[in-house]
Amino acid sequence: MFSKLKNLFNSNSSAVGASHYKDFQIVPTPKKNSGAYTTEGKIFKEIGGIKMSAYFIRTDTFSKKDDAIECIERKARIIIDENGEKIFDKDWL
Repeated sequence: MFSKLKNLFNSNSSAVGASHYKDFQIVPTPKKNSGAYTTEGKIFKEIGGIKMSAYFIRTDTFSKKDDAIECIERKARIIIDENGEKIFDKDWL
């Protein structure tokens, strides 16, 4: 309960609802930094009963949160199309 309350008041953390693409789940996590929103998020997929995750961040920044979210989802789809499940390998990046 305390962690939920803490997240409500943490203005830098801005996770939004997840979207789905192919068998992957995309969770945008833009953060406001110096007046602009960052382009970062997590990609999840259940493989063999284990929920795998990969974090990504790009250099793009946006003044509007909605624009950042749109870019995050677009970048995540590109990552998925180009790499598939390889994104969960330790040496992916």
